[in-house]
Parts: sequence; structure tokens; C-alpha cells
Amino acid sequence: MMNHLFKAGLTVGAVALSLTACTKQEGDAQRHEQPAASAMFETPQSISAEHHKIHEVLAAATKEDGALGDRARDLEAVLGPHFQREEEIATPPLGLLRPLATGAATADMRAVLSMTDALESGLPEMLKEHEAIGAANAALRDQAVVAGREDLVRFSDTLAAHARQEEEILYSAAILVGRHVKATAPAK
Repeated sequence: MMNHLFKAGLTVGAVALSLTACTKQEGDAQRHEQPAASAMFETPQSISAEHHKIHEVLAAATKEDGALGDRARDLEAVLGPHFQREEEIATPPLGLLRPLATGAATADMRAVLSMTDALESGLPEMLKEHEAIGAANAALRDQAVVAGREDLVRFSDTLAAHARQEEEILYSAAILVGRHVKATAPAK
């Protein structure tokens, strides 16, 4: 009996090892298909999830009838392109925060500089977009109060806090990532 269990354990172990090897080879092949740097510059999951939730709630609000739906569509018109730009240049560099905090900057990290340079030069425009988003969000919040929609009042307050967090922390952190990489990463 023990001998059969031992053999079964060895068989399960061999299958697991072969699956691990196949998965590793598939992963290696995928990494070769994509530039190595792109995996490094992924928006932190917490930020991606927050953006997704904002999009989800706002998309539902745009389906509302009347003034409430109109205000939600107005907000989506200014927020959608802004989020897209953030996800191109502002949030991916934040994926380097942990690697930079635990180790030295590498030559591969220099690929982030196009994003952080674009963010730094485009920051005045990003902040101007925040003003338009804030105005559209305030109009949505006012209409949500009139309609007695506490869920959308809370959403509006959450969105306003999200914008403040970007202005006070996230944009500056992304720019500092670029400056640190520029100053310390070896040339390729």
C-alpha cells in the first residue's frame, strides 16, 4: 500500500513538474514576444481596479434618463479621454516604485522615460483637465442630490477624492520615478 502511494506521489509530482516546465516555457515565449520593459511598467493593480470601478459606475449612470443621465454623459465625455491618457503615461511608471525601492535602477527601466517626460511636460494640461472633470463631477453630484441618489453622491465624492490623490501623490510619484531612473539607471 505504501509503495503504491509513493508511486502515485511520484507520478503526481512528475506531472506537476512537467506542467510547471510547460508553463514556464510558455511564459518565457510570451516574454520574448513582448519587450521585457513593458511588463515592468504595469499600472499597479489597486489603481487599475479603482479606475475600472469608476468607469463601471459612471457607465451605468450614463444610462439614466433625464438630467441625471445628461450630467453623467457630460462627465464621461471629459473623464474618458483623461483616464486613457493617464493609463498611457501617468500610472504605468508607478509599477516601478517597488522595484526601485528594493533595488537599483536598471538600464531596461530607462524605457519609462518617454512616459514620465510626457507626463511632466503635459502636467499643466492634465491638471486643467481635472478642473473640467471637477466641474462636470460637481454638476453630476448636484443632480444626484436633486434626484435623491445617494449612490451617485457617494460616487461623486469618491471621484473627487481620487482626483485629489492623483494631484497630491500619484502624478508626483510617477515624475519622481522618471527623474530617479534618469539620474541613476545605467545607459543601455
